[in-house]
Amino acid sequence: MDKQEFKDIWLPLSDGFFRVAYSILRSEQDSRDMLQDLYIRLWNMRDSLEHVRFPSAYGTRILRNMCIDRIRDAGWDKEGGPVLESAFMDGQSAPPADRMVMNREMIRCLSRAVAALPAMQKTVVEMRFFRQMPYSEIVRQTGMSAISARVLVSRARKSLQSAMKEFINVK
Repeated sequence: MDKQEFKDIWLPLSDGFFRVAYSILRSEQDSRDMLQDLYIRLWNMRDSLEHVRFPSAYGTRILRNMCIDRIRDAGWDKEGGPVLESAFMDGQSAPPADRMVMNREMIRCLSRAVAALPAMQKTVVEMRFFRQMPYSEIVRQTGMSAISARVLVSRARKSLQSAMKEFINVK
């Protein structure tokens, strides 16, 4: 992949990538740093990117994993948000173990809830939230109507919210 192809395919996705990083890291500066790291990684592997069918999904997955690795390295703050290197340099202590266990359990609960969704709901949730596809693209790829896609996403959200409420009430 040459420089121009890389620019044409990957650079227009930067806003979406930034939103993903920010939703995970909750820090504008750390999200920008992570975005820069993502583009360095993508550029270094540019020769193998020619076979990627969904650049947005592929880049989002890599970025998500990079953010998770960074959070694991840094820990969590009192509110359950990430504490990055800069916070530890300021003398803040590591997060309490019970908070980290609770966060892991919430992620497991959500993963089980997504896995338990009916097939079509799971498909549209993956497309909408993990691949960040607009409804028009979901409709095009699945062949369902726009209303059906929106209804499936809405039902899936309600199911996931219900599962998380049950998790919170049990804990």
